[in-house]
Amino acid sequence: NGCDSDAFQSIEDIASYKARKVYEVTGLPTIASRTSFEIEPARVPDKGTPMNRGFQNTRVTTGYRFNDVGDHVDYIVEALKLFSEPTRVTRFRSCFCFYDGEMEIFDYGELDCDIYFCNSMRTYIPMSSGISEIGKTLQLTFGFEFQGWLRKKVREAMKGSDNKASLKLRDRVLKEAKVLPNDIVDVSAFMDSMVDVNLMDECARDLAKLFEETKPTKILTVATTGLVLAIPLAKYLQVPVVYARKERNVVMSDTYIAGYSSKTVGKNRELLVSKKHLDMDDRILIVDDFLSSGASQEALLRIVSDSGAKAVGLGVLLEKSYDAGRQSLSGYNIPIESLVRVASVSNGIITLEEEEGYSKTL
Repeated sequence: NGCDSDAFQSIEDIASYKARKVYEVTGLPTIASRTSFEIEPARVPDKGTPMNRGFQNTRVTTGYRFNDVGDHVDYIVEALKLFSEPTRVTRFRSCFCFYDGEMEIFDYGELDCDIYFCNSMRTYIPMSSGISEIGKTLQLTFGFEFQGWLRKKVREAMKGSDNKASLKLRDRVLKEAKVLPNDIVDVSAFMDSMVDVNLMDECARDLAKLFEETKPTKILTVATTGLVLAIPLAKYLQVPVVYARKERNVVMSDTYIAGYSSKTVGKNRELLVSKKHLDMDDRILIVDDFLSSGASQEALLRIVSDSGAKAVGLGVLLEKSYDAGRQSLSGYNIPIESLVRVASVSNGIITLEEEEGYSKTL
């Protein structure tokens, strides 16, 4: 609280006091920190030589410890450098205290630094280490996701500034796509009957950046439309591709089967995946060309569930935002990424969303 006795408190006591005070005001779980600074006692050389007379001063040879870091650190370090060995050890130690009204948890970050290289800015190193450690502890204890919101903001920023593939895809959709009866968007000129492989490769590279943190072990898609994206995406993520067939062939003796209603062909269809291609410990990234009603993607998710594997995301090139696909898949609690969103196809005119791509975790 700023009184003189604070100088004699431990960094644990101060961090705890701060966390508890913030909790009293906000009622929210709180993490507070305090960093201490130490200088080890100097090793005294031969005092007989004139050059070493400074070492006879106990203010130089003694050790120091402060329970806070500020300008005084730079002042005392500069004062002692002249009379200290360059390797005289200084130590920054950061204490982090978590308090939620019931439980108190401590974690630490430390840095040992030669006095020759020491300054108050070094305190950010143990603080960074301590933040990482308390984050890991809370994740293990409570299942918290440390800075998940920040990673999401970074991904969104990357999509707005570096996602050139989405701009190219938008341009092709506006110039070459057509609206067919039943509001079907025909993109056969560049990603169906005829495929622009360079564009698909660029799109796959951008989607790979969005899903690399999910650490998929396999990509699951639908033959044949989903393969134009799944194959180059698998190259960037370095995982195999498994694709679902719509008809059984002679080599598919034991399969997972899921039915769905196809708006494109106007009838019910089935997706089949060989059981030997999905394992219980797999992390599956589902990939497709379009997300509209979500029926085919939901069928793939049911197949993943039947296999015992875990679905870690869904990536598509185009999303019909006016359709119910994203909402229908909300119960699966997976990240859904699309590079281009179609806002409407009213009167045969394709209108796209303004943003360059779309990212949202349901």
